[in-house]
Amino acid sequence: MTTKYSHDFAKLFNFTRNFSRMCGADLIREDYKMTALTWFIIAIVNGAIAFTFYTMYVGVAVNHDWTELLKCLCMFGTGVQGYAKLVNGLLRPEMVRFIYRTITGMYSVYELKTANYHKLLKQSVSLVRKLIIILLSSVILVCLAIIGTPVIYKIIFNERIFIMPFFFPYIDYNTDFGYYLTSVFHVICVIFGIFGNFVSDSWCFAFAAHIPLMKNILQAKFNELDELLQENDESKDLKQVAEKLFEIFKWHQKYQEFCNTVKELFFWVIFVQVATEFVSIVCTIVCIFLSIWPAAPVYLVYSFVLFYLHCALGNLVEISNDDVILMIYDCCWYNLSVPEQKMLLIMLRESQQADGMSIGGIAPLSMSTALQLTKTFYTFSMMLRQFLN
Repeated sequence: MTTKYSHDFAKLFNFTRNFSRMCGADLIREDYKMTALTWFIIAIVNGAIAFTFYTMYVGVAVNHDWTELLKCLCMFGTGVQGYAKLVNGLLRPEMVRFIYRTITGMYSVYELKTANYHKLLKQSVSLVRKLIIILLSSVILVCLAIIGTPVIYKIIFNERIFIMPFFFPYIDYNTDFGYYLTSVFHVICVIFGIFGNFVSDSWCFAFAAHIPLMKNILQAKFNELDELLQENDESKDLKQVAEKLFEIFKWHQKYQEFCNTVKELFFWVIFVQVATEFVSIVCTIVCIFLSIWPAAPVYLVYSFVLFYLHCALGNLVEISNDDVILMIYDCCWYNLSVPEQKMLLIMLRESQQADGMSIGGIAPLSMSTALQLTKTFYTFSMMLRQFLN
């Protein structure tokens, strides 16, 4: 019995859709409309951001305590990221659905073909599964650490600390009522913020991870074309060669369209993600140095995991684009007719002009950029620590 890879992918993706429904943003539905839950989530995010600005103002302008600013900026980035991802999805639902339909269509078509394609589909499903497991593990770990730290402090040290660093105006958080009211709102923000970000990140990774699959399918088609071209002139079927080349040409156009759609959909999301992670990581490192936030080490690991995963994903897309250029060079193009060679030249020119994913068009999203930013993290952290000391 043939393995239904489309069902395997659907199971994985539907798992993430459960969290998107929890946030009122199941954008895959063709008849999706914003609900009361969606507006509730938007109100929570707006409230958290407003209260964070209020807390930073009170901490710096009133209490002259710069550490309050640091603690607020650590988790402030997560809220901004979630807001940017939610708004981006609500403004571009058709792009999300187009990418999803393209992926499910690939699985439905190529799981019915030869074993060579089955191997590629299996690798793709395995990659998506690994990415989701890594993301979910990180999310659960940081969620438990952030919410659980105040509980542990209360049990061991009999000391009240807060889950998040922002507070309500006109509420005395030193009273039981103020403390529990603030803590409940913090728990709601953490759960919706962490798992809302998980939905967007898992979709970003799941979508971009299929760019290598489309590239590998293109390579398989080129291999089939080479087999036809290497046959003897007497047995060579020119009509079959022309059909296979046209099939490759159409698939290459589909590959380009898919890549461009993924890049356009997540262009600003990735810029906001990396920019806020930069601020968050620097501030979290300084908080660890100053020992002012007990949950900082776990949150730092979470931030670094997301940062490197995004950069690695950009690297994967960049490698896929380079591989497409190489496979066009390496095919038996010299056995094609002149008009057919011109088709390959069109494909080659488009592939050479293709850009990978970027950080707001400022720098490529790659591991080399990640290395440069990691050095900058350390430099800024040391400067900020020296300033506070």
